[in-house]
Amino acid sequence: MIRRILIPLLASGLLLAATAGSAFAKCEMPNPPEFCKSVAVSLNIGGGGGVLQAGLRETVTVEVSLAEQPIEATSVVLTFARVADGSVVTVPAAASVRTGLWTAEVLLPNGGSWTVVADVVTPDGTARSMSLDTIQVAKPPALPPSTTPITPPPATPIPPVLPIALGLAGLAAVALLGQAIRDRSRRRTAGATAAVGTARAERA
Repeated sequence: MIRRILIPLLASGLLLAATAGSAFAKCEMPNPPEFCKSVAVSLNIGGGGGVLQAGLRETVTVEVSLAEQPIEATSVVLTFARVADGSVVTVPAAASVRTGLWTAEVLLPNGGSWTVVADVVTPDGTARSMSLDTIQVAKPPALPPSTTPITPPPATPIPPVLPIALGLAGLAAVALLGQAIRDRSRRRTAGATAAVGTARAERA
């Protein structure tokens, strides 16, 4: 059973290698076919077939090849244009350690359909601009609902203790003052009565 599976896989691998070798050999001939001069660029999102999401910074990979062989391009720049309003986002890519593989950090502000153009400068200094497939970008993630601020319960009014205390103190002071006046009046009356009694006694 395993042998039946391995044999077709091995045959397919050998066929692909032979095809690539024959294509590369054709490009080494004095009059190479036209495809040997064409630069191909492929864009991979999320490992291939993925969808970008607006508002999030995501990494995409770009593969650059010439005659079906990876090449060391000088620079790669991606230009994203939104179909709905024509807004443009330009993202320069960075070369990786693998030949022909570039990476770019993409942050698109809105969802919808975006066209992609790759501007590539090949090792010989030739600048090429290639339109890639239109991609779909998901809308930004929904923000969590804002929490309603909690209103503290109204504070219970504090009874006016101080004014009442001051009023009671005032009343007490008035009462004490009245008592003092009455005591003084009584002393004066008693003194006057005693003086009159003394004078009458002297006359007698």
